[in-house]
Amino acid sequence: MTARTAMPSRPRPRPRSAAPLAGAPAEVGELHRQYMQTRDPAIARALVDAHSGLAHRLASRFSNRGESPDDLTQVALLGLVKAIEGFDPDRGLRFSTYATPTILGELKRHFRDRGWAVRLPRRVHDLYLNVQHAIDDLAQELHRSPTLEEISDRVCAPVEAVIEAIDAGGLRRSASIDARLGPDDERSLSSSLGEDDPGLAGIDRALTLAAVVRRLPEIEQEIVRLRFVDGLTQLEIARRVGRSQMQISRLLARSLDRLRGFVTEGPAA
Repeated sequence: MTARTAMPSRPRPRPRSAAPLAGAPAEVGELHRQYMQTRDPAIARALVDAHSGLAHRLASRFSNRGESPDDLTQVALLGLVKAIEGFDPDRGLRFSTYATPTILGELKRHFRDRGWAVRLPRRVHDLYLNVQHAIDDLAQELHRSPTLEEISDRVCAPVEAVIEAIDAGGLRRSASIDARLGPDDERSLSSSLGEDDPGLAGIDRALTLAAVVRRLPEIEQEIVRLRFVDGLTQLEIARRVGRSQMQISRLLARSLDRLRGFVTEGPAA
């Protein structure tokens, strides 16, 4: 019996989606085409790794604006993923050209929706961001703080609009009521706030009652005043007005019924 020679098995080729990402633009473009056809998550991760530097650079433009660098990077990476999802490499457009507006849009939306204590109109918010970029660029170019006119020329907006945008920057964070009023003032905002006045709660009621009581006959007005304002008893009121206690009791009951009716029907004419 002739022994059968075992043939060595041929190695299976690795799927293209698992291939390591090279840095050549042609290979990156090929990965974009593969992802457009397959929507393979592994290719998507490779594309994110390849273009993450773009997201980091764009996120750094918004540093020193009161937001955490890590949060800005996460927002920029989210914009990068959206750009990868919508990019068509066969249209002849570079990915960075396509992705930059998408990533910047996500960053601006983050500042507009989550980074402000007061929600601003989009016009003011976008101008604020442009003004901040212009101030940074002009400061580097001129080696000094730029004037309002120079900022206005750079962002192509009136000086009044630039001032409005700069003032709006103070609305990014709300001040704590426990913060000091000033560097030389030990008081806090909370110490200057008023307290509830218990007397205010009864003002509307007193005004309403005064209006309806005036609709009673004079003798009944006097009896109501002596009973509920001066606090006299029915016997003391009877002696004061020259009536019997029984009459005072009946007049009080009738006056209260009338007052209830006046209040129910609405304010006096």
